[in-house]
Amino acid sequence: MRWTKVAHDLCPMRLVKPFRRIAATGHPDRFGTASMSLSQPLIDPDLDQLAATFARNAAKDPAAAVRAWQDGLALLDAPMRSAAHRLAEARLDWPARAALNTTPAGAALLRQWAADRQQRPALPKLPFLSQRAAYQYCASLVQQRGSRQAANALRQGRLLVLALRRDTSTLVNKGRGSYDDHIVVLNGWRRRGSIALFPGNTEPSAQYAHRAQLKTGKPIDDRYKGVAFKQAALVAGEDVNADGLKDAGRLRAGTYFFNEKPDGFLDARAFRSTENQTGERDTNGDGRFQLDDPARIDSKLVGRSMYIHWGGADNVPVVNTWSAGCQTIPKNHYGSFLSAVGRNPSFFYVLIDAQ
Repeated sequence: MRWTKVAHDLCPMRLVKPFRRIAATGHPDRFGTASMSLSQPLIDPDLDQLAATFARNAAKDPAAAVRAWQDGLALLDAPMRSAAHRLAEARLDWPARAALNTTPAGAALLRQWAADRQQRPALPKLPFLSQRAAYQYCASLVQQRGSRQAANALRQGRLLVLALRRDTSTLVNKGRGSYDDHIVVLNGWRRRGSIALFPGNTEPSAQYAHRAQLKTGKPIDDRYKGVAFKQAALVAGEDVNADGLKDAGRLRAGTYFFNEKPDGFLDARAFRSTENQTGERDTNGDGRFQLDDPARIDSKLVGRSMYIHWGGADNVPVVNTWSAGCQTIPKNHYGSFLSAVGRNPSFFYVLIDAQ
């Protein structure tokens, strides 16, 4: 997928009234009401206000609140409906949940939200129609998938980095990796409510895999034929299943806290977790990190080794992510990323497996 920048300038979001409707002429009608079909989605809805209104009314009159909620959702396209659901659930207190459970429609809504948390969210289609839509969509994922501390930090307007991972084989691009993930900076340097999106990579590339190492002119594992193997000194991984081969690893989805790595990495600024991380290992060597990998979860050997750092440029004929398991951003975008996070930052990093 070709990468498209969205809200790259970090400008503060415009504050506009919720549910701004556009009449058939393309201008708001005289009374601010819709003279169009409800099938036309809103361009710049205020999902936060919609969610707050629902959460406030749910405890008072759950049946009416659900009806109003459904009416409001009819004005949104599918991605923003999903974001609205996530934001509303995050705002519900226990009295509101209890009240919703007393009505069939309310109980069904709670079950729907519980089921949604078990599914991987969809990667957004870029570009977003507005900066506020982009911020609300990404914030809703943090509220649903991030730790409580990360969600609170976001509500307080603190810097947070979100990564949306697309599962990709480590063997792609001759083992050099692919920038097909999204890395998002929310509330960038001194700019509350800002958002900047960057192409990124959150998986290792097979060029550093033990299985790609050449032995008598051939890779140890035939499946790694054609991989642009680096060299034996750069082999990365840990042998977690004791088969004699180091297993490539990636950072497990979850919430981590990062700050500046004092000595940088690869001759540039970089960021490192403040606590030990949890990784996933490709123990069967198929280039994927899946449930059928024996001993897949590695909570002991990763340490704090999976950084955020720059990778090779993505505007050259041969792209290389430079990742043996770290989170990387193309060097031609990295300056903008550094401007977004600011000097010597500390931030929650929320990594989500998407689809």
